[in-house]
Amino acid sequence: QGIAQALYEYVVYDDNGQLLTPSLNEYAVPRAHQLPPLEADFIETPSPLNPLGAKGVGEGGAIAATPAVANAVLDALRPLGIRHLDIPLTPEKVWAAIQEARERSTGSR
Repeated sequence: QGIAQALYEYVVYDDNGQLLTPSLNEYAVPRAHQLPPLEADFIETPSPLNPLGAKGVGEGGAIAATPAVANAVLDALRPLGIRHLDIPLTPEKVWAAIQEARERSTGSR
């Protein structure tokens, strides 16, 4: 989910506030073949606060993925002088930033 948010997902509204990305046809969600292989490890740490040792479950693991992926992309683009891009970092957006950076470097010579 965090990878998807960094690279694909965005919501678009028109000037009247009408949602223009209401379904999975418009709202990009990556498929398995678009993602790297993932390996999960499980470490059990029971909670001492209840007799079952149970804890709440949520999307905590997804929180760090978005900035980690975005920072990795920006780190790769840093030699070109690209310091900021808004997510999602779509291929079109990254390509356009690279082209602008190339034009700046060629124009400054």
